[in-house]
Amino acid sequence: MKRIRKFSMWQKDRLFVFGNPDGESLYVEIGPASKFFIHFFRFDKTYIQNSLGRTSVLFRQSEMSDIRNHLYVPITIRIHNIPETSIKAALSHTSPIIESCLFELSYLKHIQVRLSEEWPNKERRLQKAERFEFGEQIRGNKLSLPTARFNSDIVSFYHLGMSNDIPVLQFLAFYQVLEYYFVSVSDEQLYSKLSRQLKDPKFNTTPQNLDRLIQEVLDHGHITDEVEMLKNVLNKFIDEAELIEFIKAYEDYLGEKPYTKKRDVFGEEIEIKLAKGHVFGNVAKTIKTVRNALVHSSDSYGRSARHIPFSKSTEIVKREIPLVKFLAERIIIASAA
Repeated sequence: MKRIRKFSMWQKDRLFVFGNPDGESLYVEIGPASKFFIHFFRFDKTYIQNSLGRTSVLFRQSEMSDIRNHLYVPITIRIHNIPETSIKAALSHTSPIIESCLFELSYLKHIQVRLSEEWPNKERRLQKAERFEFGEQIRGNKLSLPTARFNSDIVSFYHLGMSNDIPVLQFLAFYQVLEYYFVSVSDEQLYSKLSRQLKDPKFNTTPQNLDRLIQEVLDHGHITDEVEMLKNVLNKFIDEAELIEFIKAYEDYLGEKPYTKKRDVFGEEIEIKLAKGHVFGNVAKTIKTVRNALVHSSDSYGRSARHIPFSKSTEIVKREIPLVKFLAERIIIASAA
């Protein structure tokens, strides 16, 4: 049983179940901690402080109530019917299951949670842009046990984005999910290109042909166009029709067209054409333009192109978060084992 850090309001006694609890198969529960778990931390200093903040209200209001009913109850994840005989093996077996369930909960129910090594000290409210929901909404608290195993590295970046209330850090965390595959996707393209040449019956090992192969490898090692690399990642993992549908739905939600009409974004003229063969390149340019403005403060980018913290440019970043979050989610799912 592990403690979870939560970032959105959790209804009292709310319990999510992954899998079938009626049989002997493994299943997972995410919800309020058991009395046994709470009892284990009864002398923990930070836990006591969290509880005192709640029970003090009772004394101020002179309410006569059992104080135990008002102790702080953290949200935990519990895995039942683990087919292991040692704690070490159980942890090894369940870690990817925990990561998958937490991602599924965040993705399907828009509840922002991740594992925490410390007690939480505050909640946060979702920004308006974060409340945009795309696609079918999953109702109820009973969810399927994840069959896929998601890449824990990029899931960690996703949780960082979901848990943060600073728009710049949110955007960059989701962007890192996309950036994670820059090199591997680029290498795959090189391997495919070289493989086609080597498989060609007309290919022979003349110095001219070998020089051509060597040059292909050397040129590949000097690739610096990250917009093109991002475009290749989108092309590999993202369904183009679904991306177009997302942009249309988001613009309808906003009541304006920030993507499909030309606009100035940090000194760059941006427009996304919702046509096959164009959307990936346009989206890649849009995301990379915002990312560059966030990480570069040099005056070589022009004064108008800078992002200044706590300025009006923060609103630009907030508006871009749903798009990069959507892409991060699709990449996590598409790259799952």
